[in-house]
Amino acid sequence: MTLFNRTAGGLTLALVAAGLVGCQGPGRIDPAPPTMLGASVDEMNRTQELNAEAAKYVVYQHEFEPSFVEGKGEKNAWKLNGYGEDHLKQIAANLLRGDELPVVVERSQTSPKAGTDYEYPIHFNDELDEKRRRCVVAALTAMGVTDAESRVVVAPAFSEGLMSSEAAAAYQRGMNYGRGYGGGYGGFGGGFGGGFGGGFGGGFF
Repeated sequence: MTLFNRTAGGLTLALVAAGLVGCQGPGRIDPAPPTMLGASVDEMNRTQELNAEAAKYVVYQHEFEPSFVEGKGEKNAWKLNGYGEDHLKQIAANLLRGDELPVVVERSQTSPKAGTDYEYPIHFNDELDEKRRRCVVAALTAMGVTDAESRVVVAPAFSEGLMSSEAAAAYQRGMNYGRGYGGGYGGFGGGFGGGFGGGFGGGFF
């Protein structure tokens, strides 16, 4: 073999080797391991549970004295009624236990407005909302919640209300459910008040 042939052959091998090296990729890329079955559903459930916990700290409009009473205006509309007082006591107990959720006073929408056609009690009232907020702050402070001033805010309720048709359908489903267990509410849990009230009141907070 001549010197030229040996040189040409060596050059060819070098070029082939260089080409092979250049064609190699970064190696095999394994796909990410699949998530466990139900992991996405679990995450959604946790989010819903957290939102439900936050909803327990909403003091609703119906937990205050009526915003409008014919002939009496809104004299005592900032005061908590009995249901509101009981609810706020439980909220205070949970906050003192270490819960870190804001307390929301639901924005009122039950005040008349001068100058409207019929002056129906369906309007917002910032002044009334602030009075209610101060009432809740004072009550929580009296029960030992030291950061009540910064924790209590006015905002719309997290959960939306039902339309009349939705409420009627929900009521009908509840009645049908009751008739399917023990022949009526009297046979389900020892009576409506004993079964439903005991379970709901005991596990709500």
